[in-house]
Order: sequence, then C-alpha cells, then structure tokens
Amino acid sequence: MFEEFIDINERQVYQFLNYCYERDEKLYVVKDIALDLNYTLTKMNSVVQQAESFCERYPEYKLSFLSENKMIKVEFSSQFLLSKVYSILLEGTIGYILLDSLYKGTYQSLENLSQKNYISLRTIQRKLRELNTILKNYHLSCSLKKGNPIEGEEYRIRYFFHLMYWQSFDENHSDILSSIKNKRQLLEKFAKHAPYTRSIDRKKWISLLRISLQRMKQGHPITYVPEEMNKFVHPLITKEEFTHYILEPFFEANFWSMNHITPTEQAYLYFMFGVMNTYLEEDLLDAPDKVQESWGWIESSIVDNFEKKFKISFTTSEKNYLYVNLAMIHLYSRVFGTKKKMDAFGKSAEDRDFQHTFPVMYPIMQQFFSGVARRIPELNTYYEKNRRLIFQYCMLVRDIFIKHEQPVIFYIQSKYGKTQELWAKKRILSMTERPIKYSASADQLPDIVISDYPIDQTAYDQTNTQIFYWNGQPTKNDWARLKAEIIKIRNEKNRSILEKLDFVN
Repeated sequence: MFEEFIDINERQVYQFLNYCYERDEKLYVVKDIALDLNYTLTKMNSVVQQAESFCERYPEYKLSFLSENKMIKVEFSSQFLLSKVYSILLEGTIGYILLDSLYKGTYQSLENLSQKNYISLRTIQRKLRELNTILKNYHLSCSLKKGNPIEGEEYRIRYFFHLMYWQSFDENHSDILSSIKNKRQLLEKFAKHAPYTRSIDRKKWISLLRISLQRMKQGHPITYVPEEMNKFVHPLITKEEFTHYILEPFFEANFWSMNHITPTEQAYLYFMFGVMNTYLEEDLLDAPDKVQESWGWIESSIVDNFEKKFKISFTTSEKNYLYVNLAMIHLYSRVFGTKKKMDAFGKSAEDRDFQHTFPVMYPIMQQFFSGVARRIPELNTYYEKNRRLIFQYCMLVRDIFIKHEQPVIFYIQSKYGKTQELWAKKRILSMTERPIKYSASADQLPDIVISDYPIDQTAYDQTNTQIFYWNGQPTKNDWARLKAEIIKIRNEKNRSILEKLDFVN
C-alpha cells in the first residue's frame, strides 16, 4: 500500500532493478528487458537512464551502457538490498515527508513544505488527496486545516505510523531508535524477560513503544481500544509481569511517568506485544497453563480439521504452536483488518504471488479454507479483512507438514567406484533438511536414479522413477540441477498425496 506514495517513474526504476537482481546476469539486451517488462524501447531507455542516476542516491550497484546503448551491464555489490532501494524511494516521497513531519511535530504549512522540497503547491495538494486514499485503507483521514491533522482512533494512528516507519527500517539510520534513551540496556532487559523474541522483534517492539511515547507527549492518549485488546491474554507473560519488566523500565528510562499509562494504554501495548510476535514450539514448552488461555474454539476447530483433512496426528507441542499462532493471526486480522495488506518490506501481494511461494500448498490450503469456512463463517470475515490469511496459514503449517511428508528416495551408481558413491550419497543426504532417503538397490523403485554412465532405462518404463545423469566428478551446475530435480520430485509427490484428500465432506 505504501508503494502508492512512490511516483510511477521511480516505481519503474525499482521494477527494473528487481528484474536485474533476480536474474543476476552480467549483460542485458535493452530490447529484451523492454519486452519482458512490457515497455516500449523509448520508455525502457528512459527507465535505464533514471536507474543510472539513482546510483548517486544508492551507490551499491553500477550500471553502464555498451554497444551503442543496445546493451547494459549491471553489477551489484555484496551490500545491495532491494529493500533499501524501496526505503530510499519511499522516504523521498512528499506523502512520506508530510507524515514524518506530522509525527515529529515539525509541520508548519503547505507553503513551507512546498519551499523546503521544491515542489509546487498544486502537486502537494494532489498528493494530499492520494494520501487520504492510502489512509482510508487504515480507517484514517488527514485534513491539514484541523488542529489534529490525522483523524481516527488513536490506536489505529499509532499502528499506521509503526507500519510506515517499519517499511523503511534501517538499524544504522533510524530516527526512532536513535531517540530512545538507554536503548542497549532496555533491549538486553527485554531479551531476558522475553527470550522468545528475536533481536529484530525487540527493535520492532521498542520502536512501537517510542511511537506511543511520542504520541502521548503530543497530547494524544489512547482513550478507546476494541474488546479484543481488553480481553487479550499473552501466552507467555502476564499483564502484571509485562508492565513490571517491559513497560516500567522503558518509560522510566525515557522520563515518562507510569501515571500516564492508563489501563487502556496498557491494554493496547500488551496486545501489540503479543500479536507482533510468532511463537515456535520450543517457546511454548515451559508455560502450558498460560498457553491454554490464548486461543478459542475457532483455533481448536481449525487444528482438528487440519488433522482430519490432512490425515496427520499432531503432537501436543505442535498443537500448542498452531493454537497460539492461529489466535494471534486471527486477533491481528480482526483488529487491524484492511482491504490491502503488505509484507514487512512494503510489498502488496496477490494470490499469484502466494502461489509462487507455495506452488503446491497454497491452492490446497485454499480448498481447505473454503471447506472449513462453510462451518466457521467467522473465517470469511477474517479473510475479508486480511487477504494474506491463507498465505499465513501456509507459512504456519510448513515446518510441521515437512516433518510428516514422505521422503524423496534416491539410488546412486558411479563408475568411479564405491568411495565416490559414498561421498556423493553423504553430500546428497546433507543438502536439504527435508526428508530424503538412500535406497541400497535400484530394484526398490526409488524416486530418482543418479548415474554418471548410460543405464538401461527400460526397467523404469512403467514407473515414476526419474533418471538423472551427471559427471563422475559433479560440477557446481550438476549439483544445482540435482537440487532442482529433487525439489520437483518432492513437489509432485506432495501434490499427488494432497490432491487425493477430500476437503468438502
């Protein structure tokens, strides 16, 4: 959603760099890129020239023209990040600059904004209309004629600013992080009392706290939160522990009295501390009593249906993992539901993007969701508020389903002898964490036979066994081809099993 702040020409620069980065080729024919990106040749040349100019703002790549401008050479440094390209573009937009000034309390007038950024008033007024289209997605609006320009529930305003700054997060250049007193000591304290959080989770959380502090200092307390926040129970920390070990140290270090932290403020922060995190199986092992208070009948029903429909028996720890994280996803969807969702890097995604990530699982999960939603209509409401919901289900069950999937079985034979076979076998077994198994005999009909010499393939004519040839001393390309073939076989095995499942009855 935030990418709509970015001018179309700069979005095309991002698209071009993304194209080159994904392909990672040394030379590109301009005409071929234009064809792939559906640009005219004139437009493509213009985009390339803008990308060349953008090097001055982000010098982590080099672009040069060759062969009378018919070819280009693009070289990316080891420090290049597409997410950094996005954040630089985003931070340079007038919409972002305006919102940043409103958050910091430095906004003076449209005229001042126009002069400081060398942009006409008419352009700024047009961008303000575009800004309101974006804000509407988050149930907010903006009117610079009012004393409080951003209108909406305060908990939504803080969430919006949190999202905005998280899109351009850079540990080395974060105004929010740099404005926090005793940051290192606070992060260490959070790590001690919330060991289930990663370093980046703690920085994300402390940034949200700083945004809340800024809003409170500007006279914007939270006076209302939805019932989900008031009733929320964190799976691993009580509200009292949270207040004592998390809130009090932060506000004390940043010179803000806890007297300002009303029960409503506390409910908001406690809720956000819970739903902004993901909980692994090992995180939940030591607190079974607290864990059971975190979910409801909907989550229990979904897990039951997972077992029934996918014909899997979950362990207790796997169930707890699913219960808790499903509850967090559903709560987040209900409270902060929007028509357009994006990932942590600001990218909006559609079904085709989700299916690209989960080519086998996503369409199957769509069928599963459709069947379960007929019995649990609330899920349709969640999905309307969060179109990433089914994708999140796929992310959640992936590691558990991997434990239960059938292994890819391979057989290997080499003219180089037993020691070569043994070396290759060990390397193949260690090349993936997914289930893979060695067969001692080709007669056991493995999924793939690997050989460095021609073999009689008639024995496999009536089977699904794949024949894979490579060099006796496998090259880097041989290993890449083998890995791709194993992934293909695994996907087909999983697809074959999943397509036989009944998600309707």
